Amino acid sequence: MLLRFQVANHASIRDEQEITFVAGDDRPQRAQRPVPGTRLAAVPVAAVYGANASGKSNVVSALAWMRRAVLDSFRHWDPAGGVPRRPFRLRQDPGAHPSTYELDFAVDGVRYEFGFTVDDAGIREEWLACFPEGKRRKLYTRTGPGPDSLTFGRSLAGRRKTISELLRSNSLYLSVAAAQNHELLGRLHRWFRDDLRTASDQDYRARLTYTVGLLRSGDERSRDALVNLLRFSDLGVTRLEFHEPDERLLDETKRIQAALNDAGVPFRLDAPEHDVRVRHRTEGGTFTLELDEESSGTRTWIGMLGPVLLALGSGGALVVDELDARLHPYLADALVGMFQSPDVNRKGAQLLFTTHEASLLGNNARTQLFRDQVWFTEKDPDTLGTRLFPITDFHVRDSPDAKDNLEKRYLSGRYGALPFLDDELLRRMADDIASGGVSGAGQAVEAGRPKAAGAAQGPRLLRG
Repeated sequence: MLLRFQVANHASIRDEQEITFVAGDDRPQRAQRPVPGTRLAAVPVAAVYGANASGKSNVVSALAWMRRAVLDSFRHWDPAGGVPRRPFRLRQDPGAHPSTYELDFAVDGVRYEFGFTVDDAGIREEWLACFPEGKRRKLYTRTGPGPDSLTFGRSLAGRRKTISELLRSNSLYLSVAAAQNHELLGRLHRWFRDDLRTASDQDYRARLTYTVGLLRSGDERSRDALVNLLRFSDLGVTRLEFHEPDERLLDETKRIQAALNDAGVPFRLDAPEHDVRVRHRTEGGTFTLELDEESSGTRTWIGMLGPVLLALGSGGALVVDELDARLHPYLADALVGMFQSPDVNRKGAQLLFTTHEASLLGNNARTQLFRDQVWFTEKDPDTLGTRLFPITDFHVRDSPDAKDNLEKRYLSGRYGALPFLDDELLRRMADDIASGGVSGAGQAVEAGRPKAAGAAQGPRLLRG
């Protein structure tokens, strides 16, 4: 299970921010599970709200970047290329500030704490500890880029010296050890690969490929689960079909891509891995449409089927950016409810998502999110860095047993994390367009370029 994530200096996140799945209250009506070695429990769902550009997506992005660093740093990062990180850039000399990522998670009944600090050149620190009996035990600590900076705890067995010799300045020790088939560290590496998954517009194709994999598998129960989830959405879809891609098209695509790359032109031409079609049944018969003929909402739901079924079936953590994008609020609500429900979520799967959909917080939602499951992001007015904070930071006078209308409080500005809309700027804009300041002449306006003598007066630029 995923327990805590902490990050500093990633994209819009300037200072250290943290999100936790540790429950604040005991709620037997949700699919919470005990944290190994403690008296605590972990919540199944955490939601992150905030205004546009407040940094919600960067919380997800930071977690996804940490995952990719674990999976790719040894096998895929350029040995001489440093670390492809995304530091906070709205300050002087951003490259001089390191970035830190830390995660608490549980695997096979044991809690682990793993983290690292990087700069543009390489790994500055890395650490891994376990809590097999509730007490912290060091597995290894790294205090510099080279193997001589590593120290090991007595709890870590295996070929530690051999693995250390393969370490690069920009590769994580965990990644190297997994590549060398270290039993324990390989198991933790697989948790990042198989049990921590992300879903965003950028990985839609991969998600669709997994959904097709469920259709192709010989597991009849998996196919039935997928079909039932399709029908549950009430999109008029009865089944999915797929056809293997044209091998000649794939070969031609690879040939063109290789020729361009050999010529020094970096280019990637994606050919569809599968031809996916959607079957609909009407009173007039059964009809099949290509996937790209479907609505964006239908395509989004189909793309979510694979990750959702995989998480619910195996108990992993699913991280979704903009859950409500192109989905009806009822469908978004139902999806959250699958993870929240002890009856549906029997393997302890977890869902972390960002959203604008305030109705999920309301009394009319199918799924009740409790106060220890709701987080907000907003921009610090001085640094423009993202602040991440829980709703539990705010005192509520209501009885703990009463269902708080979080939607009403959020939309009224009780918790912040809302956009500030300056009506005075709106009035000035209306004055400008009413006075002819904006015309349909089709003239291009470029900020900072002086107007040539005799040129026609173009639209004025609003500043501030």
